[in-house]
Amino acid sequence: MTGQAVACFQVEEIFTEQDNLLVLSLGFVSPDDPLDTIHFACGRRRSGANPPSIEDLLYVDRTDQSLACDGSEVVSLASYRDRLELILTESGADALGLPTHTLFRFDEHTDLLADATTILLAMLQAGQEQILIDETLR
Repeated sequence: MTGQAVACFQVEEIFTEQDNLLVLSLGFVSPDDPLDTIHFACGRRRSGANPPSIEDLLYVDRTDQSLACDGSEVVSLASYRDRLELILTESGADALGLPTHTLFRFDEHTDLLADATTILLAMLQAGQEQILIDETLR
C-alpha cells in the first residue's frame, strides 16, 4: 500500500486512554483487514531525560507491534473538522504499511472525531510537536 499517493479510511470506532499514557486507537476497515487498527500513544508528560525516555516519544503501531514506528517517522498527525490526516516519512510509511499520506474520515461516526481530537490535543500539550489541531476545534 505504500505505493499509493493517498489512502482514505472510514473510522468505525475509537478507543482512548488518559492514564499515565495518552492513547488514541482508530478502528477502520482496510483492504487487508476488516478490523484494522492504528494506535497512537505517548506519555502524559515529558520526562526531560536526554536521551528522551520511550514515554516522551510518540509511538505508532498498526494492528500489532510488527507494524510500528516512533514519532520521528511522523511528519504530522492533524485533526480537522471532518478528518484526521496522517503524514509519514517514507520509512514510517513502510514500517506501518501505509502510504505517506493517509486520511481517516468520520463520515458515519461524526461524534467520534471530537473524542479523538480531545486526545490529540492532550498529546500536543504533552509536547508532541507533530500533532496539529485546526484552530476551529480548540
